[in-house]
Amino acid sequence: MQAPTPEQVEAMMVEKMGALPQSLNSAKAIDPRFLIEQAMSSKFSVQDEKNPLDPKTSMMIALAASITLGSEECIQEQTKMLKKMGITKEELAYLVKIVKHAQGSAVMGNAKAAFDTFES
Repeated sequence: MQAPTPEQVEAMMVEKMGALPQSLNSAKAIDPRFLIEQAMSSKFSVQDEKNPLDPKTSMMIALAASITLGSEECIQEQTKMLKKMGITKEELAYLVKIVKHAQGSAVMGNAKAAFDTFES
């Protein structure tokens, strides 16, 4: 199977999201193959037909990662897609609560070296 062209990928993204995300628009100006790379990454993760998770759960995990990483554009695009998939306010609130807990737990884990060094 032949890989799609950057133009085909852009058309699919625009159809799915309503517009090409600005970060990908900027990347496309440097090298249009970034669009193909982004699409293939999605195809082999969130959109993989062998993905045992349903599409909404997969997108919720992607949103949680984007919130953790601080990618505002991804947060906006993923939230738009999740709204189309039927995410509720309650689900979104719990997603954020879980991310907040995980981030706090990571801080404690990262602080272990400081605690241990202080006590030695």
